[in-house]
Amino acid sequence: MKPNDTSQVDDQLPHEAVPTSNYNYTELADIYSRAREDYIVPMPMNAKRMEQYIVAYDVNLDASIVAIDKDDGEPNGVGMLGIRNERTWVTRLGVIPVRRRRRAGQFLMEALIDESVKRDKSLVQLEVIKGNEPAHKLFRKMGFEVTRELLIIRRAPRKLSDEQKLGDDIIIEKIDDDVVFDKLQKREDGAAWTEETSSLRNAGSMTGLTVTHPDGESGWVVLQKTAFQLSHFVLEPNVSEAITRSLIAAVHQTFPLMDTKIENVPTEHYTWRYFQEFGYVESFSRIEMFLHLK
Repeated sequence: MKPNDTSQVDDQLPHEAVPTSNYNYTELADIYSRAREDYIVPMPMNAKRMEQYIVAYDVNLDASIVAIDKDDGEPNGVGMLGIRNERTWVTRLGVIPVRRRRRAGQFLMEALIDESVKRDKSLVQLEVIKGNEPAHKLFRKMGFEVTRELLIIRRAPRKLSDEQKLGDDIIIEKIDDDVVFDKLQKREDGAAWTEETSSLRNAGSMTGLTVTHPDGESGWVVLQKTAFQLSHFVLEPNVSEAITRSLIAAVHQTFPLMDTKIENVPTEHYTWRYFQEFGYVESFSRIEMFLHLK
């Protein structure tokens, strides 16, 4: 392993690794929520949301870990591992505040990296919220390197201004559900784990729109629409600025009263400035980090 050999879990630490498959979703949600109660960004969890998260992001419950205190048998923290092809993804990592300062975070990370090595994976990736310096320092210590910064952006429900609305000469059409994922075959490479096509397919509730300008130029946008929120936007790449703007406008003209949250947009991505034009603001940002095992 490079650059640091962390493939062996430190048995001297006062923890025992128990697979998360030994717990039900309610128990896992409780452990995770307790671990995040003082976190920089609140992330409340319940059993249903935990199950949806595990399914959407290919979390392997046998490879994921609850750290149990060897002295009292109580959970100290939890860390989960998504698995896809030759990669793993560390997520839902947290240590219960009153049980910190026992190096539980290091123990969890060593256990998850060890699982990745045992399964002969070549890459471990994760995201850490910008400003969480203790976690960032730990991941650097484990050998992870920063790859990029990712934005979480939001737009409150509101109608477009008259200047933002599309003219009657621009055609907006819904994409048939059975061809939504055909569109995604033409998307850009490099999506974050949560935004990969596998994640979107697992999450469900995906829909899409096309816009066509009077000159015949067209484009598509695919997104997730649930009862209360729009998310997981993918805009057709390599189209004109006018089409990109029209795609964003078409979404909010079609769904004017929906809250919108889009996660893990690279800070340097060309779409960010267009989203800002339509009233999107940054909620917070994450730092993506990779550990190469081979």
